[in-house]
Amino acid sequence: MTSPSAQLDELRTRPTAALVRAAVAGGAASALALVLGRPELVLVGLPLLLWALMALARRIARGEERTVVDPVRRVNRRSIEEGGSVALSVRSAPGTLVAATLPRIPRAALAPRHGALGGDGAVRLHVTSHRWGRLRVGPVHVLVADALGAYRAQRTLPPADVQVVPASTVLDAPVSVPTPIGVSGVHLSRRRGDGTALSEVRAFRPGDRLHRINWRVTSRTGELHTNATFTEQDTDVLVVTDTLADVGPAPWAAPDAPSSLDMTVRATSAIARHYLAAGDRVSLFDIGHLIGPVAPGSGPRQLRVLTTALSRAGRDDGAGRPARRLHTVRPGTLTAVCSPLLSRDAIAQIGVLVAHGADVIVVDTLPPSVGDASVLAGRPLRVDGQVSDRFWPEAWAMRRMQRERTVRELREAGVPVTAWEGPSSLAPVLLSLSVARTAPRRRRS
Repeated sequence: MTSPSAQLDELRTRPTAALVRAAVAGGAASALALVLGRPELVLVGLPLLLWALMALARRIARGEERTVVDPVRRVNRRSIEEGGSVALSVRSAPGTLVAATLPRIPRAALAPRHGALGGDGAVRLHVTSHRWGRLRVGPVHVLVADALGAYRAQRTLPPADVQVVPASTVLDAPVSVPTPIGVSGVHLSRRRGDGTALSEVRAFRPGDRLHRINWRVTSRTGELHTNATFTEQDTDVLVVTDTLADVGPAPWAAPDAPSSLDMTVRATSAIARHYLAAGDRVSLFDIGHLIGPVAPGSGPRQLRVLTTALSRAGRDDGAGRPARRLHTVRPGTLTAVCSPLLSRDAIAQIGVLVAHGADVIVVDTLPPSVGDASVLAGRPLRVDGQVSDRFWPEAWAMRRMQRERTVRELREAGVPVTAWEGPSSLAPVLLSLSVARTAPRRRRS
């Protein structure tokens, strides 16, 4: 899909310094040859003068004495996924040379790396994004020249904004949920009703549907029998994101190591994509202010709405603003809380969700490099004979130890906590919830 072009004001080409030098040097050498009677000077200035006259004659012959250049840039896509590429093309008048360069873009790669040069009035660059969010391509510095390089014009084209949505990660996890809600869907209910999963074959009763009669059993027993089935239900899935703070990776981590906000956005996108593909209703609530709330919905359109909301999140948009609170939730809603578990407001919100009867799963999005105690081994406490005042690793190691108490209390309260490590992170938790749903329970007297 080609986006609307961004056309600039008209720009006239002007003589280059090379053309002026060639004309001046060629004319001066020819004049000196005549004045001094030195014919060898003609051999020095004649090539330069001929090149200048050829450029001028070519311009007049083509009617380009009033050449107007209208550089136009086009972006082939306005929305891409992480790791995807967008092509930026710049076009000018046919038969001209075009050079285009871009400033360095954070978390993105440019090919060719230092810009591109193309003939016939067209040039093309490719930008590959390595991070979700808004990708600003440009401003684009364009230089347009004729085939001989005698006339040129320069222009800085405005930047183009490209939306980078989180990568389409598919969870390696079952789609079963602890408490299905609704009357139609893919989740097997314990209630008998209309569905495709066979429950039992029983004697026909008044009110049973005729198309469910089991004719094999009926012909063998001589009495009408029908197939009883379990109902198939959908459910509500709520994803709660904690964007109150964006915790960056440790300084010794890899250059492309994700921050807590990166892990939260990618985990949210994967969870939403997983359950929307199963036909469930998915909604989004942000405790912070970086991602706007998304109402419940299902289908491909809801996935586009969610990924668009995630890609528009900024790192500093909600700084210093109070946390949002979700006061009510439908009992039985499968709730995934993506949080680094550092804020008291986020931990309190988990307690509110559990108290309202939601099936809560906590996805830990604290970068693994933060608080890594292995880097403390052999770390000197003195630098140049003085006590080091940079105790960042020690402070985060202590903070992670304090956070382990919160994780232990959540697990003791029946809330599973799993670290986000990719598409297979939630598989053990969802399997354990499915097993717990069908496990025998002690009867209270």
